[in-house]
Amino acid sequence: MRLPDGTTSSTLLGPDGVVAPAETYLAFLHDLGRSPHTIRGYASDLALWFEFLQQTQRRWDEAVMSDLAAFSAYLRRTNRARPQPDTVIVHPAGVVRSARSCQRALSAVFGFYDHHSQTPLSVALNRSRQQRQHTRQHASRTRRHPLGVKVSHAIPQSLTGEELAMVLAAPPRYRDRLLLALMGLNGLRVGGALGLRHADLSLRRQELRVVPRSDNANGARAKRWNVLTVPLHPMVADLYADYLEYEYGELDCDYVFVNLWGGQIGQPLSYDSVRSLIAKTTHATGIGFTAHTLRHTFATTLRRGGAPMEVVSELLGHSSVTTTRQTYVHTTVEDLRERLSHVEGWSGIHA
Repeated sequence: MRLPDGTTSSTLLGPDGVVAPAETYLAFLHDLGRSPHTIRGYASDLALWFEFLQQTQRRWDEAVMSDLAAFSAYLRRTNRARPQPDTVIVHPAGVVRSARSCQRALSAVFGFYDHHSQTPLSVALNRSRQQRQHTRQHASRTRRHPLGVKVSHAIPQSLTGEELAMVLAAPPRYRDRLLLALMGLNGLRVGGALGLRHADLSLRRQELRVVPRSDNANGARAKRWNVLTVPLHPMVADLYADYLEYEYGELDCDYVFVNLWGGQIGQPLSYDSVRSLIAKTTHATGIGFTAHTLRHTFATTLRRGGAPMEVVSELLGHSSVTTTRQTYVHTTVEDLRERLSHVEGWSGIHA
């Protein structure tokens, strides 16, 4: 829904209308400056919790730790296509929720009860948190909530150089090729790209600025708090120049990516437009990918090319090199074999 200040947020509706306790928490997140996409995710996860409470005939403000444990088990054996744990479907529409999805839903419930701090469940969670802190003072242990779901680390997909070239060449329009190139060759998140203004790109200095803004008309968020300035990839610079000359023309608009052939001309491009572009490109090339795949490909390409981890982290705009190392850089067996080939004496060892 759109708020009086022009921003958008999400709400949670139940059988009797707006779910008031959830609404106050979602409004709290909005006031903290959380992105509309983050708030929508929290609303979706809280909907699962309130559906579970309704099925078990529990009031939200009377829930206890055993209810949360039962909810955790409920999440692990259901999904939207199979809402009941005891339902058998011959051809299920999807697999059971992933561990990551379960953990995200539990985290949303934890945050909800941290906000409503006087409920029995909130008191129990706080007591559990204090006990874990006391334990960590006496022993080194992995920080994990007792009701948390173990999440395995999944390496994001990465495209080969040939696949990336095919993806970037597939769209017939400069605008769309530029958008994909910014993610694949400059490592931008889709929100950062959609929020770009012309003032953020300098062809003369060959640099690009990612500026966090909360007032983007398309709801785009850069997912950062400070300005990031990075070198502009030569191909991105060429595509931007061609886009301005052959497609953008005399249009008077601050946004780089706008509607030019459909919808309201001059309106900033939306997230749905990007999803549609990726779907069309996947169909045209036969290469499945997401916006995040392009960003991960950028990081992996740099690392394989010899760029130091610190440089890759800075170009991605990460606050920690650890995030880059654990999440974005994909090392294959062939990468390891190549590195070992340069280790003196390794290949010469024989039984």
